[in-house]
Amino acid sequence: METKAREMMMKKTGEQRFLMGCSMFTFAQTIVRSSIMQKDMDISRGELRKELFIRFYGTDFDKDTRSRIALHFTNSDA
Repeated sequence: METKAREMMMKKTGEQRFLMGCSMFTFAQTIVRSSIMQKDMDISRGELRKELFIRFYGTDFDKDTRSRIALHFTNSDA
């Protein structure tokens, strides 16, 4: 099955694969956003952006860098 799925994917153009990836990321972001908002329906836009960042990219940065980036989201609550 894995080989067949890979063959089918590789038959698509680069543009088609790229658009599929964008669509999957948007879908994942929608699910995560919904999960965050279920816990706090009154969450501010900045806090929501911070939580999305932490969920998607939090492990990509050391603690200090992650905190500095997260602070940017809460300070720009526009």
